[in-house]
Amino acid sequence: MTSPLGRPIRVGVFEHNPDAFNCFRLLPRRDCPKPGADVEVIKIVMELLDWEWEIVDTEVEFGVVNDFGGLTSDGNFSGIMGLLARNQIDMSGLSMRITPERMQAAHFTFPTRYFQQVYIISRPPENDFRNFIFATFTTQVWLMLLVTILGVAMLRFVIAVLIEQRTSPSTNILTGSILETYGLMLKQRVIDPTAASSMVLDAVLIAAMLVVSQYYVSSMNSKLTAPPTSAIPFLHQDELLTLLEQKKRYLTYYADIELEGCNERNIERIKKVMKYNPVVTHENENDIVAEIKRGGVFYSVYDIEFLPQAVSVWDRDQGLTVIRDTTGIVSYAAFAFSSDNGNLRTLFNKALLEVLPGIPQITLGHNYARKKEPEDTTVQAKRTTLSLKSHLEQLFVIFIIFSFACIVTFIVEVIVFYARRHITKKVYGLQRRQCAFNSSVFFVRVSEL
Repeated sequence: MTSPLGRPIRVGVFEHNPDAFNCFRLLPRRDCPKPGADVEVIKIVMELLDWEWEIVDTEVEFGVVNDFGGLTSDGNFSGIMGLLARNQIDMSGLSMRITPERMQAAHFTFPTRYFQQVYIISRPPENDFRNFIFATFTTQVWLMLLVTILGVAMLRFVIAVLIEQRTSPSTNILTGSILETYGLMLKQRVIDPTAASSMVLDAVLIAAMLVVSQYYVSSMNSKLTAPPTSAIPFLHQDELLTLLEQKKRYLTYYADIELEGCNERNIERIKKVMKYNPVVTHENENDIVAEIKRGGVFYSVYDIEFLPQAVSVWDRDQGLTVIRDTTGIVSYAAFAFSSDNGNLRTLFNKALLEVLPGIPQITLGHNYARKKEPEDTTVQAKRTTLSLKSHLEQLFVIFIIFSFACIVTFIVEVIVFYARRHITKKVYGLQRRQCAFNSSVFFVRVSEL
């Protein structure tokens, strides 16, 4: 049966794995067992309608590839949408996102998929929890603890001098105050305070350090028992834009198409950041993958049916990870007819209704696509044995550094000790010679008398 147009319906398609690939160009003249997910849906609907149709390879006929269509500076569409607007094809054989701009230039069928913004990056390294000694607290917290030690030590020094009225040298009292404060923070036994103010100070410090130490131990335990997880650089568009603004990342795509913002604020941020951190474009997949490996972020939309997790493995062999922006806009995807073929779209929809429930099964059952595996496996409890290389390396390095400092201090003390001893001997010798001289003078004078 001929189509309502009185001629074969021109279905525009370019190779786009997994929606159109393999032998799709042979349809419908010859059989193709696996032409692609979208092309197979088109084939089934056309058979239900008993229409004549033909595949138009847009790459060969019009030079259109990897371009579904975007508005150009002159207000026209590029890509597949441009071919539809100029009636060079009757319908798109690839489902594309439905947008207000596209709806003004084409007629869309019932949605066949639900897309969401995704970002493909090079697989990030795993989080490293080996250096957990200092990583447990932030630098600010460590500085606060250091200031606390010095501040409390000075208060203890003032109390010891003015209230307890210790007679020891000031340097001994000060160093003792620092060590007592440090020992108190580590729950070590300290000298019992005799002043009431010192007792209050110790009580407050003990209570505060009890909480801090519990936090520290809990955080270390969580890092030691944490399963391997990937250090994902960002999860949402807000975080990605921050990296783009800092030029720590950049976008890459097949064409210079602006990233779609998920809200008004992000739209303005995207316009600003694109002025000094533009999109790096490439024409083929191999160059895109190479750019991703260099730190680029490929942005697109993808069927949420196949991305159950927010972070999934895109291609394990190529080392690519896909991030689904859960804060992004969920958009519909459908086939499109040219603006002159509204009635054709209506008839197509009636047959498409019978196929819609089976589209996920068509895609998954014929291995056109599969649900992506989560980037990180299910969290499981595990036993961890501390090892020098994996866990205690940082502690060992710290111990070696402070041991070396102690040796240097000991050597300095020995040098100072012998220097003082030498000086003392010289002074003692001078004093003895002086005494001997004075004695001889005394005896001479006595003999003269």
